[in-house]
Amino acid sequence: MKKIILRYSIYSSIAEFVCFVLTWLIIDITHVEHKTQGAIGYVTIIVPMLFVYFGIRYYRDKIKNGNIKFLEALKVGLLIVIMPTISFAIIETVYVLYIEPDFYDKIFAFDIEEYRKILSPEKFAIKLKEMQEQLRSIKNPLTNFCEMILTIGALGVIVTLISSLLLMRKAKQAA
Repeated sequence: MKKIILRYSIYSSIAEFVCFVLTWLIIDITHVEHKTQGAIGYVTIIVPMLFVYFGIRYYRDKIKNGNIKFLEALKVGLLIVIMPTISFAIIETVYVLYIEPDFYDKIFAFDIEEYRKILSPEKFAIKLKEMQEQLRSIKNPLTNFCEMILTIGALGVIVTLISSLLLMRKAKQAA
């Protein structure tokens, strides 16, 4: 089981890195709009998590002879998720703090303008203050890293739960 978990964790981590670099290049070259960047970013996060499904399926089919209980599938999936979660948190933290340090400034500037359009001046002032606090917080390397761990980890848990439900199969009873 260790080899399978390690193999699919590495596949997922490599896919994450490749998707991240491709996303970075696509956005840098094409200068797509903010909302499109967000959609591309979500794809960058989700695509590598597909290896959780493939890892559980491989374990079920090759090691467990086509049968796997939900909790066993959950265990395999959660163990696979650990490495890509940490990898993404490292990649993203390095990117936003050292490669593109104004990354969050751009996002917050866009969001501030959107809120300015829809909120009353009083509510906007409150929201602006909240967002400035969030911006200061997210620029802290430790906070950024921990937030990415929680975000990607939560997504990994969801993908693992869905994959486990889809892939669980009980052994057929002999008649």
